[in-house]
Amino acid sequence: MTVGRQLHLAVSLDGFGAHPAAWRRTARAPESAFGSADLHLDAARRAEEGLLDFVTLDDSRPIHADRDGRARGRLDAALVLAVVAAATDRIGLVPTGLTSRPVGELADRIATLDHLSGGRAGWRPRVDTTPEQQRLALAPDGGPLLVERFAEAEEFTRAVLAFWDSWAPGALLADRADGRFVDQELIRPVDFTGTRVPASGSAAVPRPPQGRPVTAILGHDTVPYRLLARHAEVAFITPFDTAGLLAIRGEVERLRKEFGRSEQPYRLFADLNVVLADTEAAARERLADLDALDGEPFSSDAAVFAGTPVGLADHLEEWFRDGGADGFRLRPAVLAEDLDAVVDGLIPELRRRGLFRTAYTAQTLRGHLGLPAVDGPDPR
Repeated sequence: MTVGRQLHLAVSLDGFGAHPAAWRRTARAPESAFGSADLHLDAARRAEEGLLDFVTLDDSRPIHADRDGRARGRLDAALVLAVVAAATDRIGLVPTGLTSRPVGELADRIATLDHLSGGRAGWRPRVDTTPEQQRLALAPDGGPLLVERFAEAEEFTRAVLAFWDSWAPGALLADRADGRFVDQELIRPVDFTGTRVPASGSAAVPRPPQGRPVTAILGHDTVPYRLLARHAEVAFITPFDTAGLLAIRGEVERLRKEFGRSEQPYRLFADLNVVLADTEAAARERLADLDALDGEPFSSDAAVFAGTPVGLADHLEEWFRDGGADGFRLRPAVLAEDLDAVVDGLIPELRRRGLFRTAYTAQTLRGHLGLPAVDGPDPR
């Protein structure tokens, strides 16, 4: 079979799965998983077996059970993925970076992950809001608060990129005869001007192997699409059908042109929750069982697919060929069960159709995605 354009695949490793009742359907005790990286380590290894491009891990997804029957708490995403980096070889690793963190601390943490993984790191800047701020932002008159929060996120993203650029390419720690380490000309002060996010100094960690780890941003509407259009190299979107996918892609590309980025390569990923089984009826039954455990139907910002791996392949192929998606981030309803179905069922079907790789051909996350290396600051 002649192999043409192939799609990209990622998987979300958040918690026990995307469904709120997923922790009730895992063999691991919630308390033990909260204190261990094993849950995500096992999942990342499985995803690498399937040759997926990367995994993502949120920095606020709940893990342990609370009295209301849902889950609360989390481990630090970047630290968990640092453990994963030592146990994997090729798969990309993309933690969330909350905008409430100090800029330099977050930049050094992601740069460290890129070094530890040999150039496999990305990051997802995420607006950090309290539940009350979320409620106000989503209210009919909440537009100004939403705009302000994403303006802050835009400054935060630029500041993190500036920290990575503060080490010139080729600036490496070296013990010199005069006792000094690095030529100061190779470490520049952070070149950043903002009104909402304080950032000064320079990175403590040498320039990441990829120059800049891959920036991935999730957007649901015009305000976050503007952040996505300015900075995303991987754009996560949440369409519910092919027409919606086409409309979102059109808006994102219009905004990219407005910001002078239409010539900069990026990859558009559609998010999709997945509940998989050998038959459609069994998949629907699994979803109904999870809903019953949670006490209400599963609702999400992204579409929910309940069906077979072959049916999911049909769905992805349609969005890939007709909707223009470059790839997909799958959110397993129950992490272990649905990720196994992706690796053992979906991936072979996509390969049979010539739509997915049969081997890794690159070492870095940029290489997996076909994105160019970054040798210096963005000239704009």
